Amino acid sequence: MKKHLIFGASLLGIAALSACSDSFRPAEDGDGEGRLMLKATVNSDVVVKTRAGQTNDELAKNTLIWISNASGAVKKYNGIDEVPTTGIKLLSGHYIAEAWAGDSVSASWDDRYFTGREEFDITKGSAVQVNINCKIANTLVSVEYEEAVCNLLTDITMEVGHDKSTGTRDGLLTFTQEKVDQQAKAYYMTNSRSKDLIYTLRGTLASNGQAFEYTGKLEDVARATEYHLIVKHTDQEEEQIGGAWITIEVDESEIEVEDTFEITTPPSISGIGFEISDPVAGMVGELPRRSLWITAATGLSSVEVKSPAFATITDLGGDDFELLGMSDRVKTILEAAGINFAYSIHEDTGFSELKLTFEKEFLNSLPEGDYPVSLTTTDANGRTTNATLRVMPTNAKVMIQDVDPDALTITSRSAVISGNILRDDAANPGIMYRKKGTQQWTKVAAEVTEGNSYTVDLTGLEPATTYEVAAYCDGFESTAIQQFTTEGEPQLPNASFEDWSTYSDKAAMPSADPNNFFWDSGNHGSQKMGKDITVQATDLYHSGNSSIKLCSQFVGVGAIGKFAAGNVFIGKYLNTEGLSDGVLGWGRSFTARPKALRVWVKYIPATVTHADKANTDGIVKGDMDKGIVYIALVDGTKTSYNGDPWPVVIKTADKTTLFNQDKPQVIAYGEKVFTEATPGEGLIEVVIPIDYKRTDVRPSNIVMVASASKMGDYFTGGPSVMYLDDVELIYE
Repeated sequence: MKKHLIFGASLLGIAALSACSDSFRPAEDGDGEGRLMLKATVNSDVVVKTRAGQTNDELAKNTLIWISNASGAVKKYNGIDEVPTTGIKLLSGHYIAEAWAGDSVSASWDDRYFTGREEFDITKGSAVQVNINCKIANTLVSVEYEEAVCNLLTDITMEVGHDKSTGTRDGLLTFTQEKVDQQAKAYYMTNSRSKDLIYTLRGTLASNGQAFEYTGKLEDVARATEYHLIVKHTDQEEEQIGGAWITIEVDESEIEVEDTFEITTPPSISGIGFEISDPVAGMVGELPRRSLWITAATGLSSVEVKSPAFATITDLGGDDFELLGMSDRVKTILEAAGINFAYSIHEDTGFSELKLTFEKEFLNSLPEGDYPVSLTTTDANGRTTNATLRVMPTNAKVMIQDVDPDALTITSRSAVISGNILRDDAANPGIMYRKKGTQQWTKVAAEVTEGNSYTVDLTGLEPATTYEVAAYCDGFESTAIQQFTTEGEPQLPNASFEDWSTYSDKAAMPSADPNNFFWDSGNHGSQKMGKDITVQATDLYHSGNSSIKLCSQFVGVGAIGKFAAGNVFIGKYLNTEGLSDGVLGWGRSFTARPKALRVWVKYIPATVTHADKANTDGIVKGDMDKGIVYIALVDGTKTSYNGDPWPVVIKTADKTTLFNQDKPQVIAYGEKVFTEATPGEGLIEVVIPIDYKRTDVRPSNIVMVASASKMGDYFTGGPSVMYLDDVELIYE
């Protein structure tokens, strides 16, 4: 039976609502502009048990939308939640809408990938609705054993993976008996160079205990197709495979639809003419009228509003209300108090909008205080959005703005803090700060003010310290206090490489505990030939009693083997594929923002003895080798290998996986390439500045690599040596 599941990603575009208008209608289309109503449906196969609990929000974050014209992409949305609920405006012309959903991984039990593409035209004043049908891009494999096979073989497994000889992908999954019993499906991504899947059946013959193995190939597999491998036992001698009467049949079937699951943009809550994150603050009795706009790609089912300010409304009987289901009596009470709303649904698109207004009569009835107004809005698809508006009538002259404890403007030694001017007689405003638990304030005057707000840079702060801040002006010190904690300035463990041990595979490890380590090296691969290319050194060091010595060399016997670069990296050596191709997991959790990396290095280059023509530096035999030390701070993007996520996964057999500082996940990067021997007899100090390519996100992980041969990933270099000691992160 053919099965199919639709994950519907509903994107509704409509002319954008005016950000500065207080009128209850969409803004008029501009000259040559039209409206796009966009919907994307994602067609999958079946509900995977391990993913059945995945929420609408999780699916929405993994749907990428691009809208392009002849000049290239004009709109990009990294997740459905980025699509403005208030709509998409486009100039007249021909466009292509594309959608990608899910995770594109080489092989997975859970992660699936979908693509879709539709063309459309926009004309002035038009309203165009487009449905992008995203179809599954994976090839599926499932396995079944007939009962007779289970009587013949024990410990049965079926490995299925890409044919490495025809492409670069090497995803491999093993169907254990448990997976087969679960009727598990494996998902594979193919490309033009890797369209074959190799399967290997393994087991033990119950009759004599001999190992059984058979390998076959699924050639030129198709996307959106499931290949069901049925392993059978037969008595026909001509079908003997590997010493047992076994056949493997392939049932190929196209995937069809079974069920529907819809993803939509969440409702949006915004202020009309002001940022909802900014408090409505001012003199008691002089607050302005404020309106909020709630929009959704479908109808709204509820809008809940709650605030201690509502307790002052006579006859309301509480501090909360729900707009869409309220009685006429409650609505009349709210309108009399100065709170009203209007709700509308556009029949042609299903788009809905609600305007909630707090009139001056209500706001100016409040005594001095801080009144949070919390809103929870839920649409017809169950997506929920929360927001809070603060109403702050006060007699204060200035007030500090809310401090986000996770703000990127708070570093280990500085912070940017803002305040609001509430009265015209507030002269010379500023920010005062102190360590939490102390009494004495330090005042910092604001140099420039813009409108009714001002900003102050606090410098000379101490790392990992909590501070209190408040606003002040001439003759007034606010008692409204905010607090924040500066970032720490962490250093890397075992950064002087004093602690060493031996791993179970006899590889030397720069860690006191071989099962709990921060650094690793290529020793796990070179130990297959009985050699360590990275060792502890006591002959040269900067401090302590040792350093780490990276020794590039040919590892093998006679002509059998490969050149291996001496290296050390933050992470873990994951596997050796084939005879010598390493798989490395790079990076560890790290959220601080250092400015530079300091290392002590002694580099002794040698003439290149082994060179791969594909190496990107164009190095040939006879050239002088180069060494390298580099550091990167990356975001939370992860790549999975054998079920374990890593910030970076390097496969020396697949050059497309090699580290690239220009990838979007790289937040900051710095490197030092050694093109000649370092001077003197000992180690020299090297400071590597870290260049921040992105300032809009905090790092999630740190990557650092040192290699005695820069092109070691291409098995290129000579017998060069690098000593490394006292790795230090510099913060200011």
